[in-house]
Amino acid sequence: MRVKTDTGLSELEFEKLFMELEKMAFNFAYSIVLNSEDAKDAVQEGFLKLYRSKEKLDKNKNIKAYLFQIIKNVCFDILRSKRNTQEIENTTIKINNSRETELDRKQIIKEAMNILTTQERMIIGLLMFEGFTSKEAGEIMNLSDSTIRNHFMNGRKKIKNFILKNYPDYARSL
Repeated sequence: MRVKTDTGLSELEFEKLFMELEKMAFNFAYSIVLNSEDAKDAVQEGFLKLYRSKEKLDKNKNIKAYLFQIIKNVCFDILRSKRNTQEIENTTIKINNSRETELDRKQIIKEAMNILTTQERMIIGLLMFEGFTSKEAGEIMNLSDSTIRNHFMNGRKKIKNFILKNYPDYARSL
């Protein structure tokens, strides 16, 4: 029989946390690195680091926010590593009106998300797609609530303007 304390996660609790957050963590990592393989690596490394410190965790703290901070830092390490090993290509999005009918909603949103800064993508991903509050997102990103809300509003405005400019027919259907 295990004695339950306020510190540390049991194997079962860790497994439950992993099952609950794996997909959400992947989506968050992907919003930073924009690459599936790197996002998988970041999530794996993030959970591994969390697992190694599971006995020291305080259950009264926001473990989910702590995990996402770890994953954010791993993602930035991956990006820094890539910058150091290869030249960064400036990709431009080429839009032509004949493609508009071929693209589905996901593709349009993906293209729009690519114009955002990494920080804006992370914040929009956390708030819109993962359901975090601005306070929780602030904990993850070490930013204040108001800064999170400002970046969120700026990012949404950029997405809206991108869609209006490049996909006016899609924008009218919203």
